[in-house]
Amino acid sequence: MTGDARANRPAPARAVVGNSAVMRHLCGMAERVALTQRALLICGPSGAGKEVIAQLVHQHSAARDAPFVDVNCGAIPEALFGAELFGSERGAYTGSVASRRGHFEMASLGTLFLDEIGELPLALQPKLLRVLETRTYRAVGSNEIRRFEGRIIAATHCDLPAMIRAGKFREDLYYRLAVFVLEVPGLDQRREDIADLVSHFAACQPRRLTFTPAAIDFLCKRPWPGQVRELRNAIDRLAVLAESPIVNVEVLHKCLPHQAAPQAVAQPLAEALMRLDGDNKLAAAEKLLIDHALRLSDGNKAAAARLLGVSRKAVERRMSAREDRLQLAQRCLDEGTRLSECAEFRDAIPVLQHGLDKLADASLQDDQLRLRLELHRLLAVCHRSVNGWLSVDARSCYQRALEHAHELGDEAEVTTLLFGIWSTQLMSLELAAARATAQEMLQRAQGSARPELVRQAHLALANTLYWLGDSQEALACLTRAGLIGATLHDGAGSQGFDVVDLALTLEGLSAFQMGAFGRGRAAWHRLIVRSGPDNPHAFNRVLALQGAAWLACMFGDAERLGPLASDLEAVAREHGFIFYRGIGQVFLACTLKPGRTPLEAEAALADGYEKHMLCQGGYLFNCFQAWKRGELLLDAGAAAQCEALIAQALELAITQQDRAYLAQLIEVRARALLAMGDAAGAERELRSALSTAEVLGAVPARLSASTHLARLLADSGRAAEGKALLGRSLRGVEVDMRVTQFAQAAALLSELGAEGSIAVPMKGRVHGV
Repeated sequence: MTGDARANRPAPARAVVGNSAVMRHLCGMAERVALTQRALLICGPSGAGKEVIAQLVHQHSAARDAPFVDVNCGAIPEALFGAELFGSERGAYTGSVASRRGHFEMASLGTLFLDEIGELPLALQPKLLRVLETRTYRAVGSNEIRRFEGRIIAATHCDLPAMIRAGKFREDLYYRLAVFVLEVPGLDQRREDIADLVSHFAACQPRRLTFTPAAIDFLCKRPWPGQVRELRNAIDRLAVLAESPIVNVEVLHKCLPHQAAPQAVAQPLAEALMRLDGDNKLAAAEKLLIDHALRLSDGNKAAAARLLGVSRKAVERRMSAREDRLQLAQRCLDEGTRLSECAEFRDAIPVLQHGLDKLADASLQDDQLRLRLELHRLLAVCHRSVNGWLSVDARSCYQRALEHAHELGDEAEVTTLLFGIWSTQLMSLELAAARATAQEMLQRAQGSARPELVRQAHLALANTLYWLGDSQEALACLTRAGLIGATLHDGAGSQGFDVVDLALTLEGLSAFQMGAFGRGRAAWHRLIVRSGPDNPHAFNRVLALQGAAWLACMFGDAERLGPLASDLEAVAREHGFIFYRGIGQVFLACTLKPGRTPLEAEAALADGYEKHMLCQGGYLFNCFQAWKRGELLLDAGAAAQCEALIAQALELAITQQDRAYLAQLIEVRARALLAMGDAAGAERELRSALSTAEVLGAVPARLSASTHLARLLADSGRAAEGKALLGRSLRGVEVDMRVTQFAQAAALLSELGAEGSIAVPMKGRVHGV
């Protein structure tokens, strides 16, 4: 429904009928999710009641008195999509004689329910993604930026991950919508609720109906492919057509459409066979029959053949073909391993998938299980390397491999595979879950007597701690693993990359955050050496380039950042590493090349993040890119746009405990407020940034916040207070005038303590530092 009548009032309360365990769990989850403002995706078959669950969430939210606006995405013509959702100004298009409110404006602080999101045309999906990303939109024909403060709930009966693989739905849009996912069960999963639903719908009729126990039993056993909607329609039909208000089985036969009774044995058996592993269900069913016949005949092929009603040669022929497929699957694994060791991940994917296809009907003996495990694990690494850390295919492969490892009872393999689960959690900013997984990895690894697993687990924990804002403990973690100043070289490793490059990156970043600038530079210079063209492994080189460019950006060395970022973008593009191509574009934008305006650089940075990073790697770099974009927007004089961007980033950072660049975000927000004329608000935010940096032990952020606060104090006649503040912030900090934050703080302190002013050197400045 797209009219204003429903949009201008809160959603009417609609009862959720059913007391089955699955519905109690669903309603409990809906009530918990209602307490947040994050996006929600509701999945389930058509007619199962997805909109009822959406209204339940709305009724239990803090915005229960605000509007509930429902939109059928499949019913909006492509040409009118912008006007329907965002509104339009008078004269925006032919025939537009008055301004029109869009659904986002109608929802206001309430809930916008996007029904059948899977039917939204692919060409229209980027427009919706942009609103979800920025929480802002423009009406058609208007330049005014409007904010959407409500909540978005989407629903679909489609298999969105399958649509993503088919190229029919954007993966980045899926992860923006699926912050929380609720699955509404079909009636076949909650048959015990059918009696309550019948009573509920019967009570809503003008003529109250009464059903006999036999009639209720008949309705409970009857298939309902149209789900609750079909059941409700059936009761409506009975209210009109039944001659008596007492409904028995005979009345049901007369009034309801005839359905052929399913065969008592054949249908459940066929359904069970369709649930067998593998894509080739016929081959899987054949294997099941042959193996069962061999067990019944104690391995005697002739006797098994008689049980199956075929010749002995037919059984032997099929068993021989199975052995041939196992050998071919092993060759696929060997070739896939060779390709992945050369970082040819894209070429390895079809080879490994072919090996899995050959095992679709393999028996579940240990050797075949291990082969499947290795194929799934390596395929996950390849998908992750090519399509990003949040690749649906990678996550699916990791999960299947983990299931096989548990079946085999192989603790070492479980630990290795948990690294993939951890990386997904980290990139999704599920930092609490990522920390728990890393700790589980470490506990398992320490009992495995395999040093490489211990190093991987420590690396995962250190990485998580860095983003949680605990740089000191991150360094301690790397030290315990022997990854500080390490000269070991793991090559590709079980994860498809060398852990030393990530360890050096974390060492350099953590040392910089703690103010150990010399130690950070040492790690940075080692990464520069490892990032050269003589590195034989393309993915390892990309990781080293990422770390080297990152640290060049943090140290404010524009002369080195430019070439490093260019190499990172070029190598990632050449080998199809989409996520790292985006990182290269982000760092390139930070250099602010000659001839490019700050607004152009900000647009390029946003494009690299949204097009290549957000859809491929999740939210992990959200605060970093917002910090950099905010600086560029301030340089461009777009303070209001900067403040809106930072406010959104801060909301996500605080919600997800992402603290690595929290102080920098607060500082940029303060500077935006100052540019907008709110000096009091700016001082308050700068003090907040300073206290945040002190709590986190983030020395550069502390120096930067102190510098801006001291300047503000001096400009308002409180120079002495500003000087004392700067003196305290610089006390005990390692002297390094090449660090922008230190140089600016020292220069301002000198200026406040002497006549005249001392200009702060700005040559080679990196925007965002």
